[in-house]
Amino acid sequence: MSKTFQYISSVIFGIAVFLFWYLLYPHALGFQEQNQLFLFTWDFFVERMSVSGGLADYIAEFFTQFSYIPVLGEVLTALLFVAFQLSVALAVGRKEWYVLSFVAPMLLLVYMCDIYVMLSFLVALTVAVLLCALYRRRPGIIWAGIATVLGYWLIGPAIFVFAIYVPVRERNCKSLLVTLAAALAVAVSKFTYLQQYPWKTVISGINYYRMALTVPAMQIAVTAAALIPAFTDYLSKPKTMTNVVLGLLIAAGGVLDCSLSYKKDVVELIAYDQLVRHEDWDGVLKRAEKYQPESELGSVSVNLALFMSGRGNELPQFKQFGTRGLILPNIRDFISNASSSEVFWRLGMINESLRYAFDTQESLINNRKSGRWMSRMAECQILNGRYDVAEKYLDILSHSLFYRRWAENERQYLRNDAAIASNPIYAYLRSVRNQSDFLYYYPEMDKMLAILYHQNRNNVMAAWYYQAWTALKKNEADDEETYTGNAHGN
Repeated sequence: MSKTFQYISSVIFGIAVFLFWYLLYPHALGFQEQNQLFLFTWDFFVERMSVSGGLADYIAEFFTQFSYIPVLGEVLTALLFVAFQLSVALAVGRKEWYVLSFVAPMLLLVYMCDIYVMLSFLVALTVAVLLCALYRRRPGIIWAGIATVLGYWLIGPAIFVFAIYVPVRERNCKSLLVTLAAALAVAVSKFTYLQQYPWKTVISGINYYRMALTVPAMQIAVTAAALIPAFTDYLSKPKTMTNVVLGLLIAAGGVLDCSLSYKKDVVELIAYDQLVRHEDWDGVLKRAEKYQPESELGSVSVNLALFMSGRGNELPQFKQFGTRGLILPNIRDFISNASSSEVFWRLGMINESLRYAFDTQESLINNRKSGRWMSRMAECQILNGRYDVAEKYLDILSHSLFYRRWAENERQYLRNDAAIASNPIYAYLRSVRNQSDFLYYYPEMDKMLAILYHQNRNNVMAAWYYQAWTALKKNEADDEETYTGNAHGN
């Protein structure tokens, strides 16, 4: 296979990966970005490096933060996939088998249809395969053993790709010392600085998958595919047609597997959430007109968009899920409270928005912080006049890349009521927020909405949500009465 064809095929692969994120999962990377907060501080770096795979995780979070700008994140992720593919090609070392370098990256692309897969797995595999390529050119058991021990600390158990590559390639007992070094690194880590983690997590990777106690079969399959370079020297030179057929099979298999792995319901929830985040109300409604919401969470986003776009009278035209489709009760996970927090914020129910935002951040499965929700908490504390707490959040955000300018700008509102009064959004929210304390009780949301409106008749959003809540609650009661009547009749 000529170098020109190799370069062209890698470029085509990179474009395909970009289109995958841009067309099929346009909001997935933004969702990953909002579930982390990369900070340019020494303490943040030390925290990441305190567990195995820390360097891979640190690099992955660095790249993930750029998904704050969706297209930029998609381009960078595509480049990381190409870097992985080229690393595998270097480890293969035989240009006639260049086509095999696309197997592992294609499987990984299919695997990342799962939103729980972290970018750190891609980074770790790339580093491990690069070590294989380096060993191919400069073999040496001593440096390989040292690299394996350090590698487990820096990139996690993906280092086993390299630890297995060496003995498969060398085919002697001495090379098994590299694999033994990897196993020893795992054992020592488990009994020293990783004592709090179960064996399954220590062996499979702490930050490769958001659900740390789960080891998906696809993770094992991708890792196995990354070992293909260890066996290519045993293959005879292929015919041109063999490469063509293999290439077509890899491409077709990737497309088919991606389509089978595509979880429409999950994609829709993420899409609604990201569109609400960026206040793209027309985008929410266009999506809802094409794909009616299939869950309460999606309905919350659609109904908020209806009001914000001045199309509140079209509520009956969209699929509803009762009152829970207007505002969800507090659900402690990392997505369910998102749209409801946005509703509370705009209604002037600042404390409820703060609580939902806080619970969302603290429910992140891998214990990360969130730039999106920390920003919202800072805004809520500013409106509540709790400036010391707001300042703490702003101090943290000021060490990030994309939230820094916003955080520095928000400092003007600290202990400055005049500045808050000059901000049209803050001034309005302070005027319509609850003026007295009361016990929040979700089943009586209609009463709380009525109180909001009677406190300030300019709060037309509270009036609209009260009317919608009352109508949907009546429908729920009618449906229950009809169901009960039919049950007795039968």
